[in-house]
Order: sequence, then C-alpha cells, then structure tokens
Amino acid sequence: MALIFKIVVWFLVCLHLIKPFVNVDLTMVIGISAAIVLLSGLTLMGKSYKKATLTFFLSGVVMLFYFAEPLSGWLAALGNMTNIIAILVMMQIFSIPIQVGQYNNAIRHWLNRFLKSEEELFLFTTVATYIFTSFLMFGAIPVIVALMEQTLKGEVGEYERFMATATSRGYALASLWAPGAINLFLVVQATGVSWSAVFVPGIVLSFLGIAVSYLLEKERFVKLQTEQFKAVAKSDSDGEVKEEGKIIHIVLVVIGLILFTFVLDKMHIGNSSNRIILAGFIVGFSWLALFVHQPLLQTTVRDYWRNGVNKASDLAPFFIAMGIFSTALEESGILGVVQVEVQSWANWLGSISIVAIPLLVIGAAVLAIHPFITIVMFGKILTILNLPFSPITIALCLALGGSISYMVSPFAGVIMTIGKFVGAKASDVALTWNWRYSLIYFVIGISFAYLWGQWMV
Repeated sequence: MALIFKIVVWFLVCLHLIKPFVNVDLTMVIGISAAIVLLSGLTLMGKSYKKATLTFFLSGVVMLFYFAEPLSGWLAALGNMTNIIAILVMMQIFSIPIQVGQYNNAIRHWLNRFLKSEEELFLFTTVATYIFTSFLMFGAIPVIVALMEQTLKGEVGEYERFMATATSRGYALASLWAPGAINLFLVVQATGVSWSAVFVPGIVLSFLGIAVSYLLEKERFVKLQTEQFKAVAKSDSDGEVKEEGKIIHIVLVVIGLILFTFVLDKMHIGNSSNRIILAGFIVGFSWLALFVHQPLLQTTVRDYWRNGVNKASDLAPFFIAMGIFSTALEESGILGVVQVEVQSWANWLGSISIVAIPLLVIGAAVLAIHPFITIVMFGKILTILNLPFSPITIALCLALGGSISYMVSPFAGVIMTIGKFVGAKASDVALTWNWRYSLIYFVIGISFAYLWGQWMV
C-alpha cells in the first residue's frame, strides 16, 4: 500500500502541475486518484490523524448520500483539497538539496563565526527557523534542531525553553506569508483574497512578531564568552567563502519562490495553488540541478522515495476527508443557518467582532481542534457575512489565529514535534513559555490587520 500511495500522490502533484496548461477537465482523474490516496493512506497514517480523518470522511459521506449527490459531485468533493496535498508533497523535495549540499555546515559556520551572545543566538535560531519553514514547512523543525542542538547545548541557559520558543515562533510567523504554508493557502481559498494581497502585510506582521519575540526574551539572556566564539571561529574559517555561498543559496531559494509565485500570479496562470506548485517545481528542481553530479544525490533521492514521501501519509487522507466534509457541508445548507446566527452576533459586537475571528481559531486549537479545520469552517462562514471589515482584514485575522494556534496549542503537531526533539513537555512549550508572547502578538496582530484594511486597501 505504501508504494501505491507514493505513486498516486505524486501523480496528483503532476495533475495539478499541468492543470493550468490543458483544456481537458481533470475532475474525474483527480477524484479517482484522491480516492486511491485516501484508501492507501489510511493504512499508513497514525492514530491521532486517523480518528479525525475517519470522522470527517464518514460525516461527509453520510451527508452526500442524504442529499443524493450525483457522481460528479462525489468526484468534486474527493478532489476539493488535493491542491493542498500537491503543495505539501512538492515542498518536501527541498529537503533533498538541503541534505546533499550539507547546508548544516553553513549554518554552523555562521553560528561559530559571527554570534557572540545569547540574544544573537536566539535571534539567529528564530530567523533560521523562519527561513527554512518558508520552503520546508513542517520539515524545518527536525532540520533546525539537528543543525543547532550541538552548538546550543551547554552554551545557553535553559536550552529547552530557548530552543522551543525560538523554533515555535519562527515556524508560526513564517506561516503568515510563505507560499507553501498550508494554513495561509486555506485562508486564501476560504476568503477569496489572493496570496499576493496577503503576502506584504503577512511578511510585515511576521517581522513585527520576530522583533517582539527578541525583545521579550532578551532580558533572560546571559552574555556568552566572546573568547570561546573566537576560538571556534578561527578553527572554522578555512571554508568561509564556500559556506557563505551556501547561505546565499538558501536566501536565493526563498526569494525565487516568492518571485515566481508573484510572476505567475500577475500572469494569471491557474489559481493560487497551481502557482505555488509551479513555483516550487521550478525553484526546487533548479536547486537540485546544482548537485546533479554529486554522488550523494542518488542515495538521498532513494531515501526520499522510501521514507520522505510517506511523511505525507498523515495529512493527505486528512485533507481529502476534509474536502469531502467541506463540500457536503456547503450542499447541506447548514452554513446558511449558522450564517444567520453568527451575523446577529456580529451585528451586536460591531467592530469588536474583529477580535472574535482569531480567538475562535485559537480557542478551538487549544481544545484540540486543528487550525486547518477551523480556518476552513470559519473562513467559509465569515466571507458570506456582512462584516464591517475589508476582506484582507478578515484574511489576516484568520491567518493570525492560525499562526498563534501553532504556538499555544499543546495538541498542535509542530508543538508536539518540538517538545519531542528538545526534550520538553508540549504543555510547557505551548502554554508556559509562549502564552505571554502570544498575548502581546495577538494585540499587535489585531491592530495591524484592522489598520491595514482601513488604510492600505
């Protein structure tokens, strides 16, 4: 089943790659492929995701049967969110050049040569996570911990808190603008606001978040011994030019992803997901081409095919089930009933309702409801309401809610992963160490979203 899953999930990626350039309706092919991915993926996924997947799948199937949806409706429901799976799988290929090019040496070079205090290390770790997350997404966490652990352990006070706060915030802030960020794409899909419209305010807000995080943690930092860094830097200075070149590669990859997504957006090629997949394909395989003669490439690609593709086995069936449930919900008319109730609350709250949007997402996440679910559900409801805010403000508030959810929910996959890798409790990472920062960031984010919608649109 694992082989079938890997083949068909990459077939889905190819379908979404060619979709903007063919005049053939691919709904049936995508729907059938999604059904195969769902069935094969269910045998591979973990228990936590399997329960949620089966719940959404069965609920959606019951509603589709009840409303006697035709075959075309079932196929559309199956393929509803396969574009998200294609983005997820495409972005995973960036892990290959990271390994083949041994970019860990470049990171360690910069750590040892230029950083002379704990606050500089914290800022660097946050920004490094932020940059790697922009193209590796969830895969950035194990990469960053592997790169930084050896250097940071024994050099910083409270290593677990240091690493957990830096990585969780860097990850969450990148999700506000990165082309491959699933939660941001869900916001774009639910609200109808283009990715290019969200990008600039998203990246500005993320920079504000990095600054607040640095200033908030700065008081806890202890100065490191400058002499120790000089000694390490001297022993590592031979490959300076080579390692600095690798840092430039990473920066160019991020810029390339952004530029290609923008260009494809302005050329109106496909929809938002097609543009992100195409940008990932162009940049990812161009980066891979740099290492075509490296002996390690064949081994790394083989390892990716054996193990890397299977990492999508939790999320791929989950999103297909979510797509079925979402489509069925739209057909059921339930959203219309909920709309009336929510509209009355929005009218009563007035401008204060802007605070409720991200709070709904965050509150649900703390109660173990994944932000992906709440963004899809709330996004569909909010966009049909008559709210006193611009669409971009609503989109930014949803993105903010998703971003903070990644930091404060002990049940979030990223928090559980960070806790596992740094040896800390998920509850400590999310609630004990991140609540104060998240509260300040929430206030700044709400104010920013409102002002951007008022003044910049």
